[in-house]
Amino acid sequence: MPANYIETIQRFFPERQVRATGDGSDYDSLHSLDGLPLPSQAELDPLKLALCREHKWAEIKTERDRRKFNGVKIGSAWFHSDDSSRIQQIGLVMMGASMPAGIMWKTMSDSFVQMTPTLAMQIFSGVAAQDLAIFARAEQHRAAMMASPNPSTYDYSTGWPLTFGE
Repeated sequence: MPANYIETIQRFFPERQVRATGDGSDYDSLHSLDGLPLPSQAELDPLKLALCREHKWAEIKTERDRRKFNGVKIGSAWFHSDDSSRIQQIGLVMMGASMPAGIMWKTMSDSFVQMTPTLAMQIFSGVAAQDLAIFARAEQHRAAMMASPNPSTYDYSTGWPLTFGE
C-alpha cells in the first residue's frame, strides 16, 4: 500500500487535523481542519517515501515469515517447520541415539516416515539452512526496495527458496 499525504501527516504530525479531496495522494487536495498551515510538500515527500518503505518492508517480512513456517524438504519429503514442530525436532536431536525405535513421523503430505537420529539431524540442519536462505533473501529484497525510487511497486516475489506446495 503506497503511503498518501493524509497517512503521512497522521503518522508524523499526529496533532494536525487535515482532510483531502480524493484519496489523499495529491498534495493540492489537502485542507487544514485546525486552521494551521499544512506541512509543505517538500517536508512531506521524504516522510511519505519513508512510510511507503516501511509498509513494503512489512510486506516483505510477512512473506519471509510465511515461508519460514511453510516446511522444509529433506530428501523427497516435506517436514513441518512451524514453532511447535521445531521444538519437537530439537527434542529428537537431543535424544540422539537414545531415540526410541519405530517412531513414525507425519510429513506435510500426510505420509509417514520412520524417524531416526540421522533424519532428525537432517531436518534440524535443513530448517536452519532454509531459515538462513529465507532471511538472506528478505534482506536482499529489503536493500533493493530501499534503493528503488518507487518502493510501493517493488516486486519481492522472486528468488525465494521453495517451500511446500510450490
